[in-house]
Amino acid sequence: MRKKQNVENGWGKENRMADYSFYSFEATGAQIEAMGKWKYLALHHELTDLPNRRMLHMSMKSYMARAHQQQTKLAVVLIDIDQFKEINDMFGHYVGDEFLIEMSNRLAALSEHHIQAFHLSGDEFMLLIESVDNLEEKMERVTAVFDTPFQVDQNRILVSASIGVSLYPDQSIDAEKLIYYADKAMYRAKSSIENRCRVFRPGLDE
Repeated sequence: MRKKQNVENGWGKENRMADYSFYSFEATGAQIEAMGKWKYLALHHELTDLPNRRMLHMSMKSYMARAHQQQTKLAVVLIDIDQFKEINDMFGHYVGDEFLIEMSNRLAALSEHHIQAFHLSGDEFMLLIESVDNLEEKMERVTAVFDTPFQVDQNRILVSASIGVSLYPDQSIDAEKLIYYADKAMYRAKSSIENRCRVFRPGLDE
């Protein structure tokens, strides 16, 4: 199986045991390390090693607070892989898992552009994009992930994705609403033949 790419973004493995303030002073070093590993596993997807949905909800407030402090925008981007079921049906679940790992590696590589990836479940990913002065330029980096076919277990796989975007603080200052708006925009993109990437606009939630 292809090696998963570690995410070194402040939540990487080298920092996962940074805070043990809540542990008993009587805990042994091995117990502390085990608790740290459990905490890491609880906050990352078991297959792809990306931060998971729980980590997303824990992180949103700090991302929004940083955007507020720096007077910049934060983009919340929901990605749904369009053909993932077909990949599983045609090639089997092993190839499907390998595909998700490779997809996660590509999304994780966007961190150098201040784009943090989260693996929510199955074929759904979310990105938090900081300092969105030029949304179009940032989204071009995201959509470029799907331009190159995936080579998985001697299978050449080309996929597309439906992408929904919401913006802090333009559309909301509430984390749950931003996620909801991105979801609504993603489903609108999925139903569109011409445009697979949609930014939330008032009226999409009606």
